[in-house]
Amino acid sequence: MVYNWGIDERLIVGPHHSPVYGLEVENRDQESLPEILTHEQIRKLLFEAKLRQHPWYPIWATTVLTGIRNGEAIGLRHEDIELAKPEEAEHQAQLQPHERSFGLIRLTRAWNSRLHQYGPLKARYWRNIPVSSELYGILRELKSQDFGSDEHGRFLLPHFSEWKEGMQAQVLRAFCQEIGIPSVRFHTLRACFATHLISKGVPSTTVMKICGWRDLKTAQRYIRLAGVD
Repeated sequence: MVYNWGIDERLIVGPHHSPVYGLEVENRDQESLPEILTHEQIRKLLFEAKLRQHPWYPIWATTVLTGIRNGEAIGLRHEDIELAKPEEAEHQAQLQPHERSFGLIRLTRAWNSRLHQYGPLKARYWRNIPVSSELYGILRELKSQDFGSDEHGRFLLPHFSEWKEGMQAQVLRAFCQEIGIPSVRFHTLRACFATHLISKGVPSTTVMKICGWRDLKTAQRYIRLAGVD
């Protein structure tokens, strides 16, 4: 507009159009609010899934308590889990929340449903995830079960054909509708983990390391959802 004014006032001599003549600038659509579940809805999801002995319960519980991606969950093996011994876990439970250490999950591989093979993590580097007291009991139970194995080791979680084919969202949505909570995608479990950690005051840099984000731009979305300044 300023350039056109300059032409009209003959302050700019020669050209008849501005350098950006014909360039259309599209307005950005308003960012949609991501799907998210409240604490109570997550509790209901896990409670009902366990009560009804839903075969996907261990997958949903592990995902919502670690924030791992779908392909990373498929890639988990027994050898990737390091848990505290029961007597040590009892001692840890007496400590302050920020001092507790029930073990670690080391993520090194992820399943690519498009290529039908395992590959590196999305961020291209391995990472560690701390084990919480709630997750500790679930992992202890999973370690006692046998879901098969492959060249990478023993499966930590049950491997369903629809999971490796990328149909995990349909299974979760159907169950959410069945128990009367918002129907959400599988990835929402990861979003819930991140958002609830941030809302409890865990530093965003710590959440970034646990979730495997390289920059703060991705984390900002969840920080806004958590209502944290």
